[in-house]
Amino acid sequence: MRISGAYANTDSPACGRRLTLSWPHGGQTFSFDLGGTMRGAPYQHDMFCAEVKNYTQPGDQGTHFDEFLAKCYVAAQTNHLLSDHFMWITWSPFRVSSWSTLNSPEQVESAVLQNRVRVLGTTGEEEARDLLDNDLAKSVADRLWLIVLSAKQETLVPLRDWVSIVAAELTRKGEPW
Repeated sequence: MRISGAYANTDSPACGRRLTLSWPHGGQTFSFDLGGTMRGAPYQHDMFCAEVKNYTQPGDQGTHFDEFLAKCYVAAQTNHLLSDHFMWITWSPFRVSSWSTLNSPEQVESAVLQNRVRVLGTTGEEEARDLLDNDLAKSVADRLWLIVLSAKQETLVPLRDWVSIVAAELTRKGEPW
C-alpha cells in the first residue's frame, strides 16, 4: 500500500520509454523492470526504478546486481525523473558473506568500474577511477533498497476490506489513492 502507482517496462510503449535509458558510451540502451510512485511520509510522491530477479537460487545474481548498480549510477547522473529510489527485488539472497556492504558507495564504485566502458567510456581502470564521481556513487548507495521476498510472503497482502478502508481515509483527507 506504499506504492500509489507501479508499471512494468512491458506494460506499454510509454512505460517502456520511461524505464529505458542510454548507456553514455557505446550506443546501447538498458531498461529497468519496474517504475512508479510511492505514497506516505517520508516517501510521498517519490519515484522509483526497480530490477526484479525472481530466482529460486543465487545463480548469477551478483553479476546482474553489479550491472544494476551501474545502471543506477547512469540514471542518477542524468537526473532521470524516476530515480529518487533504486530497488533491487529478489526472491533469493546472494553474496550473503558481503550482504551488509552491497548498498555501500564502494560497491557502487566497483560496479561502475566493472562497467567502465559503457559508463565512463574508457578501458583503462586508472582513467576510469579519475572519471568516477564518488559523490554520485554515494548518492546512489543512499537511494538503494535491497528487498528479499519469499513465495509465502507474497500472500501477506492487505485484505481487500483493509485496502478499502485505507483508500477511503486517504480520499477523505484529500490525498491521492
